Amino acid sequence: MSQTRRKALIVGASGMVGSNLNILLSNDPGWDIVTLSRRQVPLGSNAQHLAVDLLNAEQCNADAGQLADVTHVFFCARAVETNYVIKLDENRLIVENLLNALSPVADRLEHVQMIHGMKWYGSNLGSYRTPAKESHPRLPGANFYYEQLDALIERSQRSSWSWSTLRPHFICGTAIGSPSNPIATLGVYAAIMREMGEPLHFPAGQAVWTANMNVTDVNLLSKAMIWAATEPRCAGEAFNIVNGDTFCWRDVWPSIAALFGMEAGELRPMSLRAFMEDKGEIWKRVATREGLRNSNIAEVADWAFADVMFAGAWDQTASVVKAHQYGFNEMVDTEEMFPRLFSQYRELKILP
Repeated sequence: MSQTRRKALIVGASGMVGSNLNILLSNDPGWDIVTLSRRQVPLGSNAQHLAVDLLNAEQCNADAGQLADVTHVFFCARAVETNYVIKLDENRLIVENLLNALSPVADRLEHVQMIHGMKWYGSNLGSYRTPAKESHPRLPGANFYYEQLDALIERSQRSSWSWSTLRPHFICGTAIGSPSNPIATLGVYAAIMREMGEPLHFPAGQAVWTANMNVTDVNLLSKAMIWAATEPRCAGEAFNIVNGDTFCWRDVWPSIAALFGMEAGELRPMSLRAFMEDKGEIWKRVATREGLRNSNIAEVADWAFADVMFAGAWDQTASVVKAHQYGFNEMVDTEEMFPRLFSQYRELKILP
């Protein structure tokens, strides 16, 4: 562990993971912070900010001199295109461009950490071995997480810094301008159904309704990120980070509906992306009446992401035994998490 003051580079700091990590580190006097993203950090920060497009190698190289004293890199960025399309080549390239630019100048660099997820195990492809364990072999075929980690390890082996990677699932938390997350998307869906005079119908079938699930509270993830980046035993290791309990939509859906003063509806399989195509004006009406921060539905909820979340007609659970064995023992009660985060979104005037 470093005996000198640490300096974090948060890559992808405008997203939910990066912005929440920024808040946590900002409250620790032992850290200085640099944030890096194409967009400005939305929740405000005293950190130095660099507006960099990681797909542009020349821009990365030009700004690298400002990062010479960074000790820890937290890589929370992804190259995501319209309709939640995540391409393999671009997501390896953003890792390579950053690390290639840092390597010649960052003499104090100790650790680089990447945030991945359950797609490592094929959670998006169909039924897979559960609970997923870090020791399970890679799946055949292409996976952008595999490409990113290989690029990271290749450069670490030529350097003096170490690496770690964390694997959360459906990260839940508060963020401004980060629509690809369960809480904001569920909240907008509920508000629109209520405005239409409908109960809260479940937008998928029986198999999704009863599948066992894990999710990850972003505050839990932020704590785990700092732990894994500063605990020497975590060097060169991957860790699943989920809340630690298991739920299914059948059991939490009525309580989510109740948070919006609604009854739980019927199972009504649908594409939310298609259903919401003409609902922008309804949201605008709700947002205007309630004095919400943003009346543009696309900037609050990502329906392509929602369709991915409600497509999982199979168990999606991960073991956290390894993280506990290495010393990270915090957990979150998912049933407590949902009302707490919906309340925080209301306080931010994002949800009604």
